[in-house]
Amino acid sequence: MKQYQKLGIIGLLGALLIVFGCSSNSSAPASPNGAASPAESAAAGTSGGEKLATELKYPLAQTIPTLDPHLSLGGSNSTIAVNIYEGLFAFNAKYEPVPMLAESYELSEDGKVYTFRLRKGVKFHNGKEMKAEDVAASLNRWKNTAPRAKSSFSDREFEVKDDYTVVLSSDVPRNDTLAQLSHVLNFAAIMPKEVVDAAGPDGVTEYIGTGPFKFVEYKTDQYVHLQKFADYQPVDAPADGFSGKKEALVNDLYFTLATDNATRFSSFLAKDFNNVDVSLDNLPQVENDPDVEIIKNLSTDFNLVFNKKGPLFSQLKYRQAVASVLDVDQVLLGIVSTPELYRLNPSYMYKENAKWYSEAGSEAYNQKNPDKAKQLLQEAGYNGEEVTLLTTKDTGTFYNATLMVQAQLEQIGIKTKIDISDYATMLTKRADPNGWDIYVGPFLVPSTPSQLLYLNPTYGFADDAKLAELLEASTSAISDDAIKAANDALQAYEWEYLAAIKIGDIYNYNAVRKNLVGLTYLSNIPNLANTKLVE
Repeated sequence: MKQYQKLGIIGLLGALLIVFGCSSNSSAPASPNGAASPAESAAAGTSGGEKLATELKYPLAQTIPTLDPHLSLGGSNSTIAVNIYEGLFAFNAKYEPVPMLAESYELSEDGKVYTFRLRKGVKFHNGKEMKAEDVAASLNRWKNTAPRAKSSFSDREFEVKDDYTVVLSSDVPRNDTLAQLSHVLNFAAIMPKEVVDAAGPDGVTEYIGTGPFKFVEYKTDQYVHLQKFADYQPVDAPADGFSGKKEALVNDLYFTLATDNATRFSSFLAKDFNNVDVSLDNLPQVENDPDVEIIKNLSTDFNLVFNKKGPLFSQLKYRQAVASVLDVDQVLLGIVSTPELYRLNPSYMYKENAKWYSEAGSEAYNQKNPDKAKQLLQEAGYNGEEVTLLTTKDTGTFYNATLMVQAQLEQIGIKTKIDISDYATMLTKRADPNGWDIYVGPFLVPSTPSQLLYLNPTYGFADDAKLAELLEASTSAISDDAIKAANDALQAYEWEYLAAIKIGDIYNYNAVRKNLVGLTYLSNIPNLANTKLVE
């Protein structure tokens, strides 16, 4: 057996982090289920002579489709979930899986059997100690529910060996297991077994985890209220990304829906929030404020996803026509308005993720060739059928990107319409193969190809035998050379098959008040533990 002990890696988030925050200067809703205890209030009140706010309000730019972490498909869900829940592993700032609720793990010599040793004494928010039965129940539900997990784990089961040991066996080696257990989208969160067992098709009805904050209330379309968990058991390791030590430095945390961009910025100017995303138009209002720091951060990547069960884009030539006409510079400019805030990237991974970055197939990227596109449409027999583009106005990036793609499609004679919904409704529609053809949007950057939703049959409906075979080969490769070869083959074929088209990577500007200290982001998701607000 190879023994892997608990890791603690000090690192900076660097280009992959985004800093957001909130302020106690706003009038957050009153705590409906009781105030914090005197001990909690004292803990959050002062620090090294500083007077700290006991309340933090964080703006959500997207609506909340669900609070079930296993079902979470958007940034708003994950933003809340990572503060309530924890998994066996968590990503550090380099997207490396680090033990969290797991104390250590062992991997068999053939790479097929994982044995997870659990930390002892970890409490759920209901006072129950976390044990192996809770972990196995949570992860078996997760792997059968979450799109990212289904393709990787299929019929593999997490099994209880004893109270503090869980085993996962496979017929073949898997190099993505720990990364899948670490990702915050479709989060492999650990919950009490009784909560998992009571879950219905719409998700769990109690939101109980082991994280530094506990759930108090969800006021639909207004806010989610969390409160400091007094019995939280932190990891004895330096904080790094989502891994390491966490400490709730406020008593009450409010995630407030603020989906309108102008309203969010106005609220920042009024000191209701201590951080806000800043457009180029609004930048002059804050860039010279001595109490505000302007930070440029790598934000997310953008992709165009085809509905491959639809009448047109089930046919390759129609997908090739879109790839041929697409001018990604124009689309990215439509999103961020300046070349300073985007970069071209033909890979489904960031360049910073050196292990999985690949330029294979990149000759099909950013072709800007409308004549070729028109020829492909003619060969495919296009006869004026309407193409539906699915989007939302809840955040401007979705909508603006979709408008740019629409203009390019109409340039080559494709008739289009845009279907606009709120964010939660858009996600529901996207899961239905009827009624849409193209979706353009940002994606939380994965650490392995198996986390690319658009490469599996449940998202955009990429039901292709060769794609599945190459994806399986990329996850079963063990050596670095074998991983590179398999990954290059997978990406080269993806540029032939075109489950999706990579558009590029975007940056954004954020205004951060200097009294907000310690808040970090990883792939647009905040770690609000270790964050304090100095009054």
